[in-house]
Amino acid sequence: MGSDRKNERGERQGKVLPPRTSAPRSVAAAPFLGNRQVTQSSVQAVQRMAGNAAAAAYVQRVTDEERAKADARRKRWAERDIKRGGAQQAESFTTRETPFGPYNERPGRGGAPYITTNKTQYPGTEPTDGRYVREEEGQFNGLIPALDAEQFIPLVKALKGQELSEEDIDGLSDDQCRAAAMLMGIANAEAVREPGALKHIRSALRRQANPHHEAPEFLNDYPQGRVGGAGHEGRIRSGRRRATPEVETINDASSSSDEG
Repeated sequence: MGSDRKNERGERQGKVLPPRTSAPRSVAAAPFLGNRQVTQSSVQAVQRMAGNAAAAAYVQRVTDEERAKADARRKRWAERDIKRGGAQQAESFTTRETPFGPYNERPGRGGAPYITTNKTQYPGTEPTDGRYVREEEGQFNGLIPALDAEQFIPLVKALKGQELSEEDIDGLSDDQCRAAAMLMGIANAEAVREPGALKHIRSALRRQANPHHEAPEFLNDYPQGRVGGAGHEGRIRSGRRRATPEVETINDASSSSDEG
């Protein structure tokens, strides 16, 4: 794991980790970033609370053709995973290693692993939240906000099974290594729960590498990450339309092996 140089220099003592960007992170603005009904007042609210760029993105909509493409791609990913035998369910308590450090899994609901880490594995670190993003007292906390934008690229590489260099990991603090390992475990657990999810998650994480793509937008890019989001794909199959950010995330995913 990478050492926390800022902590060693005393720059983080008694301080929370800084946000990934200087862009507004208002909890009040986050709900408007999805595919909600567009009205003049809602656009003005987004503009006031999150800026002109967020307002422009809010107004923009994907076409029916783009939405159909996303549905077809997501279906192919699921069919491919099922054909390959799917992700492995957790049958007992197991510790798994990642380039960032270990995580633990044990059987959860429906056989999908329940992911944890502990202070023995990551001495001197703070307990991880366990959620992708959590809104609390006007701030965003959780695993996604814990990482800097440039750190999502190594995370995506690791989720694809690619080897990481020391340089890829060197900039992460111990707390960030713990968060990255948790994200790897949770992403693999999502693939057990819903075939095809891993490629979707990787694309959503890759979008976080854009320093202007804020942490709460992850929940629009990957709605399954919301509280109660486990049934999202079932609702899509029952006729619910995907929102614009999710459509863009699926269609932005790399096409390699998409038809495999």
